[in-house]
Amino acid sequence: MDREANMQSNHSGRKRWAIIAGLAFTVLACLWYVFKDHSSSLPDFSRFDQTVEMKEAFFTYMEPIITSENNAVREQRSRLKTIARAFEAAGEIGFYNRWRLNRLADAYGVPEDFATEMKIATLLQRVDIVPVELAAVQAAKESGWGRSRFAVKANNLFGHWCFDPGCGVVPENRVAGRKHELKAYDSVGEAIAGYMLNLNTHPKYLLFRQLRAQLREAEERLSGVALADGLLYYSERREAYVKEVKAMIRQYREFTSEMEAQAQT
Repeated sequence: MDREANMQSNHSGRKRWAIIAGLAFTVLACLWYVFKDHSSSLPDFSRFDQTVEMKEAFFTYMEPIITSENNAVREQRSRLKTIARAFEAAGEIGFYNRWRLNRLADAYGVPEDFATEMKIATLLQRVDIVPVELAAVQAAKESGWGRSRFAVKANNLFGHWCFDPGCGVVPENRVAGRKHELKAYDSVGEAIAGYMLNLNTHPKYLLFRQLRAQLREAEERLSGVALADGLLYYSERREAYVKEVKAMIRQYREFTSEMEAQAQT
């Protein structure tokens, strides 16, 4: 009897562990699905016959990814403002805050030899979001609504160049003697993060950062139309490019308002 009872106990134990293992696998599979990177590559936007459907699909896909990247920047900005308040109160910062400040300075291209006050001031201008409407419109414009060769092959939505051989996709019409490529990104999220970092660090977009800081100081909404004036050097077409971006943002606002109204009916 003892042997039989022992065998039944072992069987019950194995069955119980099998159930636990099955539940654990199910939970892990669900967690993987929830937290995996859904922005690894673009959907096929060329499948849409209607322009309105294509635009709706493009914006619906892009907006949450842009928001996610902006949220990461918001977290950085929040930590930076905490450091700034500590420095303002004491005139100095501790070892941990100095380490965090130097990490941000390195990420955003602020010279290491800057004094603490200058580092904080420079970073407060650089570590900030890009309005969703501006990022979404530029992505649409630079990538042909996600259908360009560079967008499809390399997740390059913003026309960014790189110069190391093999770093991206070689343009078909590249002028002889030029060595640039269209940079390849592992995911759409990475491409958007690179675009934001470019606007937040490159000397050509200093006006963009100054305009954004002015809006912050005035406690006004970060308007894509207002900040588009800081993109004069994004294209060789200069003023004409800025004008087109502004027009697209206005169209984006009308389009998204219509989508929201339809969703509520």
